Amino acid sequence: MSLPQLIMRNPDITDLPPLDTGNFTLRTHRPGDEEAWEGLIEATFRHHFDFDFLIKAGDYSPEKVFYLWEGDRAVATATGVEHPDYPGEGWFRMVAVHPEVQGKGLGKKICLAVLHDLARRGYKSALLSTDDDRISAIRLYLSLGFEPYCTHESHPERWRKIIKNGKDPF
Repeated sequence: MSLPQLIMRNPDITDLPPLDTGNFTLRTHRPGDEEAWEGLIEATFRHHFDFDFLIKAGDYSPEKVFYLWEGDRAVATATGVEHPDYPGEGWFRMVAVHPEVQGKGLGKKICLAVLHDLARRGYKSALLSTDDDRISAIRLYLSLGFEPYCTHESHPERWRKIIKNGKDPF
């Protein structure tokens, strides 16, 4: 039996730090970006997802999918929708930064772009799901105000193991 992903929640996205994209161009999804999205996701997660996966989850629309571009190459993406199981809260998903540019703060930039958009659209809080072994991502989410949010009986013990195993992201 596979366990559900861990959930994290930011209870207040109304007072976010400013967004500075530096030398990267921030924009939302345009027709033809599907291949760029699929490439980013596959490079980051080492698993292929068709762009249709994103379309079928949450209340997808192109303006909810954000990218950071370096010239003509997408280097980061994240999406902000509303998950049907969590009405009234933003759902932060499919965060990916190409491995070649990881460690340059692009994860924080793309996450902040989506959080600012969710707040602009009237959401006061946001949730996300992540995997137990994504320690760098968990650290990033914690730095953005997300906290562990236990929605499954396995969650408390899994969070304890993350901390106990010397991977204390807190």
